[in-house]
Amino acid sequence: MSASFSTGALRLDGHDVLADAERVFATAIRDFIAELCLLDGGILIGWVQAARHGNIADLVASSAEPFFKEATIAYADGADVRFDWGRSLTVVLDMEFVTEPVTVFFKLILDGVYVGVAIQRILADQGPGFCLDGFRSALDDARLSHAAA
Repeated sequence: MSASFSTGALRLDGHDVLADAERVFATAIRDFIAELCLLDGGILIGWVQAARHGNIADLVASSAEPFFKEATIAYADGADVRFDWGRSLTVVLDMEFVTEPVTVFFKLILDGVYVGVAIQRILADQGPGFCLDGFRSALDDARLSHAAA
């Protein structure tokens, strides 16, 4: 059985399970994010503005390669640069995390001040309810055995 949860739709007993899932997910991919952030921000902004989706996809793949099984984390061919007056520049990348029992559609937010993830949707083969421990286990299983969590 497959379960699908979208932003704002996952609350149990007044508790925001999606926020917990985002924390677990961000922790699971933190080394990938750190690797991705080694690229000069000016280059990434140029690629986003020029719609150089192939370059961005290659960057994402090479940043994920040391930590996750092949094609687990992928760029979803959507990006935006936000120039808001009085705020730091922000790059937002549409991303996918795909493993056997779980698919996560998320936005990776790269800001001059912080980096974050915003889960848009989770598809999970876990039965009718969402199990945070099962989600965490699926994320761990997607890692390469030699990569530390």
